[in-house]
Amino acid sequence: MANRETDAVQTGRTNDYELYIMRHGLAVTRSPSTLMDDAKRPLTPEGKEKMREVAAGLVRAGMSVDWIVSSPLVRAVETAEIVADAFTPKPAYDFCDALRPGGAPEALIAFLAKRANHRRVLVVGHEPDLGELAARLIGAGRNANMPFKKGGCCQITFSVFPPKAPGRLMWWLTPRVMRKLA
Repeated sequence: MANRETDAVQTGRTNDYELYIMRHGLAVTRSPSTLMDDAKRPLTPEGKEKMREVAAGLVRAGMSVDWIVSSPLVRAVETAEIVADAFTPKPAYDFCDALRPGGAPEALIAFLAKRANHRRVLVVGHEPDLGELAARLIGAGRNANMPFKKGGCCQITFSVFPPKAPGRLMWWLTPRVMRKLA
């Protein structure tokens, strides 16, 4: 067996690019009476607690990341911070406007490609954009969608990044399953 294959068997890791896609946790509901700016809606206390459980489940399942990229909207930032706090060492994290609602997938891929030295990357954003992104990245087409529940996550791997071919969907989990792993 070649060294790369031996290392992958022993560590459970390959040199593949691992992209984890996660929707933000449960946030304060928009209300006409509060006139709260959508970008400033925080996670609810329940949303924060559930995200801590989700993060603990992911760590227990063996997930590790070296970079987290979040939408700059408060609920996504809070989700990213909770997940980052679960890892040791704590991964670096950045913000990307392409993860805002309505952001272009191509802009996100270009942003990630600038730091392709990171091989295990978590992006945190919003629906329906994440579901459409995940479907496109695995070759399901422009009009396909894989809707994420709040706090849901999937892993897609690529042999090269930016991707030249569709990625492989390794898993796609609901927040309930991830919390049970904790």
